[in-house]
Order: sequence, then C-alpha cells, then structure tokens
Amino acid sequence: MTLHIEYITDRTGKTKSVIIPNNEWEQFKKEYIRMKNKLEVLSGLKNALEEVRLIQKRNKKVRTLSDFLNEV
Repeated sequence: MTLHIEYITDRTGKTKSVIIPNNEWEQFKKEYIRMKNKLEVLSGLKNALEEVRLIQKRNKKVRTLSDFLNEV
C-alpha cells in the first residue's frame, strides 16, 4: 500500500503535521486492525507453546480437551 503523504512544516522545516487522503487513511486503519488481530493470535500461540514446554519439562499431568469438556 502506497500512501500519498503531504507534510506541513514550520518555518524551520520541522514537520508539524502529516496529511493523507481519507480513502488511504481508511485502508491504513483496516490494515492496522488486521495486523493487530494477527499479532494477538500469534502471541496467543506463542504463549500456548511456552506453556506446553513448561508442562513437558515438569512432567505435569494435563487435562485433555475432552476431559475438560466432560466436566462442564
């Protein structure tokens, strides 16, 4: 995705604001949300794998999904 960015600068050339077309901003927001959701899923998977490694390291007995569902 290519953004058509305009910069507003002060007299010294320091950037004060950035302007992008609204349709590009909407696309940017959608992509941001998609990437944020993907990061949350990947982070959850990473945590789950770390938990599995700890369980294996401690030789701890775990409940299967079937056992868990049967308790409910």
